[in-house]
Order: sequence, then structure tokens, then C-alpha cells
Amino acid sequence: RRLGEHPFTKSLNDLRIGDALESEWRTVTLDDIEHFASFTGDTFYAHMDEEAAAANPFFPGRVAHGYLIVSFAAGLFVQPDPGPVLANYGLDALTFITPVSPGDRLKVTLTAKRITPRETDEYGEVRWDAQVVNQDDEPVANYDVLTLVAKEH
Repeated sequence: RRLGEHPFTKSLNDLRIGDALESEWRTVTLDDIEHFASFTGDTFYAHMDEEAAAANPFFPGRVAHGYLIVSFAAGLFVQPDPGPVLANYGLDALTFITPVSPGDRLKVTLTAKRITPRETDEYGEVRWDAQVVNQDDEPVANYDVLTLVAKEH
């Protein structure tokens, strides 16, 4: 892993395996969980009912939605300016490992793990390893982010 300039600012020709970004921290609040539930319609009891969630052997009480965690992670690693990253075209091998409770802090490390130029196109594919951890450095979610990146910028 090589930390340095944001890897989303590098063209495919400049990007190297191991180029990485370690994000800042973000605290997950109960308001975040309730807003996400209201906004998406995902009102599964583990997110909305403290007593029912605590009765589940997997949860310590109310927890954040897995997709909220992935969304927050994207917000932590995305470089918003136009640049060589042209599109995100998917996620692969997404797993949720440790439940996230209100008050937990999250950070993501994004590392280039495979770079595949396309012979006939002006862009290629980059597979990024995304690792989300909590304040105790426990893994929360792991997955691959799939992007299309311009060869030149």
C-alpha cells in the first residue's frame, strides 16, 4: 500500500497497484440511521427497534444499514472533481462483518488492486480493495469497487 496523492486523480497510465487512500473518520449517528430508513424505506427492525435488535444474537442494539455504511464509505473516498475516474460500474464480493452502532466512527482504505487497460478504448478498468473499519480498527465491511479510468488525463 502506497499512500500519497488521491489515487482518483491519477490516469490509468500513472496509477500503480498499491496506490491507496486512507480516509478521514465519519461518525454514524442515530439520526443518520433514521434518515436512511425513512429515505429508502428500509425499516428493518434491526435499524428501527432497539429492543428487537438487542434480542437478535448478531446485534448489540439498533445498527446502521449495510448500504448506509457503503454509501458513507463512498463519500469518504470519492474525489468529486472531474478527472480520470469516469464511472463506478459496480461492487464485487461485498461482506458486512461487524455491526455499526450509533456513535461508531468509520474510515475506509481504498487500494488499487488490479489495473486492466482496454486495447481498443481510451480507458481501462481498475479494481479497488475497499476496507471499512470502526474506531477499534475492527473490519466493518470489505468489498471491491469497480471503476473505469481514462488512460490519459
